[in-house]
Amino acid sequence: MKKCLVYVLWLTLLTVSSLYAHDTYVVKEGDAFVIIHGHDGKSDPYNPNFIKTAQAFDASGKDMAITKKPEESRVLLVTEKDPALVMFVYNTGPRVKTPEGWKNIPKSQAKDVIDSAIWIKSVKQIKQWNDRFGKALGGKMEIVPLSNPLKLKVGDKLAFLVLYDGKPLAGAAVGAKGVPKDTLKTDSNGQAEVIIKESGLNIVTAGKITPTPNSPDADKLGEIATLTFLVN
Repeated sequence: MKKCLVYVLWLTLLTVSSLYAHDTYVVKEGDAFVIIHGHDGKSDPYNPNFIKTAQAFDASGKDMAITKKPEESRVLLVTEKDPALVMFVYNTGPRVKTPEGWKNIPKSQAKDVIDSAIWIKSVKQIKQWNDRFGKALGGKMEIVPLSNPLKLKVGDKLAFLVLYDGKPLAGAAVGAKGVPKDTLKTDSNGQAEVIIKESGLNIVTAGKITPTPNSPDADKLGEIATLTFLVN
């Protein structure tokens, strides 16, 4: 993987760092893009069925064909040419924690449940800029940059909008390099800004947790929007 080229709310809205610890993005590998889900540039094995949808856009902002290619413990995304933007959804389905550890089953099928959740991450990775990318692209939950993040340098600010079902999401917990836990949330207009702390791959997240105590699957639903991009 080191040889791969990195391209990148009970009803309380929480920080993403406490919500879900893994980074999720894509890297170029040969003629395909690998979905990474892990830490420090290394991917942990994951169920390929967790990758539910994938979209790609070209440099003119037009939709382009993209194919998912599942492997044993990861997924490749294949396009005819390098996309300017990639979006995909990582959905664990119901997971429960028991004395035996975490299992991918509904809480109704488990005994001695300690915790249960469904985690959904909506990832948007920008490689080239088009003005279309400064608008909503139809994700259930998404981060919309208010300017081209690829022009940013260390020390610059990135302002962005968080949307949920196409509407601004106030109080979403924001995560990024240099943002202390539980210190930053989107304002009443669903907006926030972060300072770019380092070059290379930058990952900005916004998340919420919704309690679902009456669900047979899990006691909460955690949703995270992720925006990734490279800073020179």
